[in-house]
Amino acid sequence: MSGEAGGWMWIIVDVGAVVLLGLGLLYGLFVWRKRRSPEVDRLRDRKTEELHRRPDPDEKAPIVGR
Repeated sequence: MSGEAGGWMWIIVDVGAVVLLGLGLLYGLFVWRKRRSPEVDRLRDRKTEELHRRPDPDEKAPIVGR
């Protein structure tokens, strides 16, 4: 392989890696959106509301002086 082929191989590998990364991200996004359902969203929202209504145990902690 000549010295010129090494430069071309670097470009091909670099572009190929970017394309594969983009395809992987698109696939993950598609699968993630497909799995979500309205029922799961409602359950998540209800549990989040419960967490927000619960009192914070650190709020009532006494302040220790120096």
